[in-house]
Amino acid sequence: MPVRTTPWTAAAIALVAVVTCTVTAVPASAAPPTSGSACPAGPLSIRALQSGCTTSGGTVRLADGRTFAVPARGESVVALSVAAPGAEEAPEVVVTNTGRGGVAVRVGESWHGAPTAVREQRASGATRSATTSAAASTKCTSTAYTRNAYRWTGTVRWYHNAAGAPSSAAQTAVQRAASAWTGTVSSCSRTVTSTAANAFAGTTKQAYNVTIAGGCSANNGSSVVGWGYLPVGTLGVTCVWFDQDGVAKEADQRYNTKYAWSTASTCTGTRYDVQAVATHEWGHLYGLGHVATGTGQVMEKSMGPCALGSRTLGRGDMVGIAAIY
Repeated sequence: MPVRTTPWTAAAIALVAVVTCTVTAVPASAAPPTSGSACPAGPLSIRALQSGCTTSGGTVRLADGRTFAVPARGESVVALSVAAPGAEEAPEVVVTNTGRGGVAVRVGESWHGAPTAVREQRASGATRSATTSAAASTKCTSTAYTRNAYRWTGTVRWYHNAAGAPSSAAQTAVQRAASAWTGTVSSCSRTVTSTAANAFAGTTKQAYNVTIAGGCSANNGSSVVGWGYLPVGTLGVTCVWFDQDGVAKEADQRYNTKYAWSTASTCTGTRYDVQAVATHEWGHLYGLGHVATGTGQVMEKSMGPCALGSRTLGRGDMVGIAAIY
C-alpha cells in the first residue's frame, strides 16, 4: 500500500484524493491509435489507452507526477504507501496490461484506459481489495484488515541498497520488520501461523524500481529495499509486480531520506522508527492494504513519529496475514 508525513489530511495511498492521468495531446498530424493497434511511443496518454491500443512497454504518467512503467502483458504493478499524521497521500495505483485487451489503470477507485481491459478488471475484481472489518477499534480487539489481489507462493528473496540509509542498524531494523509477519506470530495474547517467508540475500548497489515521485519503474526480477527522496509527506513506497493469477513476482521499497529516522529502542522528537514504518510496508509487500484510522493496526493509513508500538502486529494484522498465508 507510499509512507507520508506532515500537514494535510491523514490518508493513505489507496484512498485519499482523486487523481487522474495526464492527457497528452496527440499531434494533429498523427492519427490516434485504434483498438488492437500498437500504442504510440513515449509517455502514454489516457486518449491513447482508451483507444484499446496494445503495448509491451511504455510509461503511464499521472497528473500528480508519478510515472509507471507498463508491465509485461498479463502482469500488473501496484504502488502502496503510508503517510505521517496530517499528510495527504496519493491514492493507490494499479496498472494492468491485459495484452490484447489493452491497458487498464486504477487510481484510487477510478478506472481509466482501454474499455475492454477496464471491463475485465471490474468484472474479475482482480486488482481490487476485499476488506474485513469489525466495530472494535483497539489494537488487540479490532479484526480489521484489507487483503490485496496478490500473494507470494514462495520465499521473498530481497536485497538492501544501503546508500542513503540513516545508519548501519537500519538494515537490521528492516530485517526484523520483514520477519514480523512470518512463522509463528504472537501478539495481543494470541498466536497465528503464517507461511509468508523472506530471506535476506545481502547488500547490493542495484537500484530499486521506485521513482523519486513515488511511482514504479520497470521491474527487473530482483526485490530491493533502498533509501532516497520521495514527495513531502511520504515516508515510504512499496511497488509490487504480480501476474494475472495474483502471484507476486517482485517487490521494491523506497524510504524517504527527507525525514529523520531512528533505530533505537527508545525514541523522542520527530524521528520515524525504521522498524515500525518498514513493518507497515512489508505488510503491503505480503499482500495487505490499508485499514481505517482508529483501528489500532499496523496497517492504518498513517503513522506518527516514534511509533514503536507498530513494530508488533495488532489483532487485525494477524487475522489478515493468516488469511492470506
